[in-house]
Order: sequence, then structure tokens, then C-alpha cells
Amino acid sequence: MKIVPMGIRLYLVLDAVAEKRVGASLEGDKKLWVPDTHSELTRTGTVQAVGDGVTMYKPGDRVLVTYNVGRAINPVTDTFTPANDIHRICTEEEILAKIEE
Repeated sequence: MKIVPMGIRLYLVLDAVAEKRVGASLEGDKKLWVPDTHSELTRTGTVQAVGDGVTMYKPGDRVLVTYNVGRAINPVTDTFTPANDIHRICTEEEILAKIEE
């Protein structure tokens, strides 16, 4: 399946949110894994596809965005899980910065 955004929209895949262990050790090494959500105000991601009106970004660009940028989408892929809402469609204006290395 290929996702093609329309107009000035971009299709992003955000980097996964880090998880950490919390709580006392139960039965050896078993601890509760908690996603580190909303501890950061921004996230990084990679542009996957752009609409025909986008002028500043191209697929493969690394970008900095707000935590809940754009609209989450659920593409039908083998790697998608409900807890993994990293696929987003956003507008060009919602991108905070382009990351150049």
C-alpha cells in the first residue's frame, strides 16, 4: 500500500517513544514497562511522502515536530499496533524544524 498525501500535507513516521521500567522487582526481573509519553514536548520523525504543494521537504528528511502533530493514521501494515501510533499526516506549517546532520 502506498500513501500519497494531497496538497501541502506530509506523511511522517515518528520515532518510537522510549519506554522505561518502573516498580519493584517482581519474581526476578519482571517489572512494569511504561511508555515515556508526554515527557517531551517535541518528537523527531522522518518524512515518508509529500503532497504536490510541499516545497520545503522531501521524502527521507528528518524533522522536529510537536508531540501530537497532525492526525494519526492507521495504515494496514505488518508493523502497526494500536500502541504504536507513529504514522501521521500533517501540514507543512506544522513542522517545527528540519534536522540536518
